[in-house]
Amino acid sequence: MPTVRIVIADDHPVVRSGIRDMLDAADDLTVVGEAENGEEALEMVDEEQPDVLLLDMEMPELSGIEVAQRLQETSSPVRLLALSSYDDQEYVRGLLDNGASGYLTKENAPTLIVEAVRAVARGEVRWFVQPAPSPDGAPDLTGREEDVLRLIARGYSNDRVAEELHLAESTVRKHATNVYRKLGVDSAREAIAWAWQNGVMSASSTGASSENM
Repeated sequence: MPTVRIVIADDHPVVRSGIRDMLDAADDLTVVGEAENGEEALEMVDEEQPDVLLLDMEMPELSGIEVAQRLQETSSPVRLLALSSYDDQEYVRGLLDNGASGYLTKENAPTLIVEAVRAVARGEVRWFVQPAPSPDGAPDLTGREEDVLRLIARGYSNDRVAEELHLAESTVRKHATNVYRKLGVDSAREAIAWAWQNGVMSASSTGASSENM
């Protein structure tokens, strides 16, 4: 298995050291650099070309959001795993809209960080945040569209959704298009964010890539 190369960006040396110890203990993960502010994080990504940037959202020089925006603007291939004390759903959606592949709260980091880094490195979208359930549910979705949304929220590709629901892939695409229209979103990433905000799935079960949606 190829080793996942990681850069840690956090302005607290003790935090960086603790994270590094957890990641280096895994045979398939290696930390190739550390940064203590947003500018250094961008420089380190450019120099080391890591697979994953583990990025604290509250940093000097450039905030985590600003770093994410810069990486998105330059079409950097690095996968961004955001680390923050916040678990606000609007905050999470803002990160996702700016290209983050994953979000991990510092509270959950000690037990989930290795799993989260591996998942993001595989191209999965992972959000380790407990969603706030919505009493209203999805607006005007048919039963089949709700099924498709739940699988999209798990990160399933179109062919996987088709397999799970015993449908043609073209039918899945049609349902997905209807779901996006009814939710007022434009992509699978935004649909995943909506699902998180409205309690469509549990915080520990998101996974897989959404590039085929």
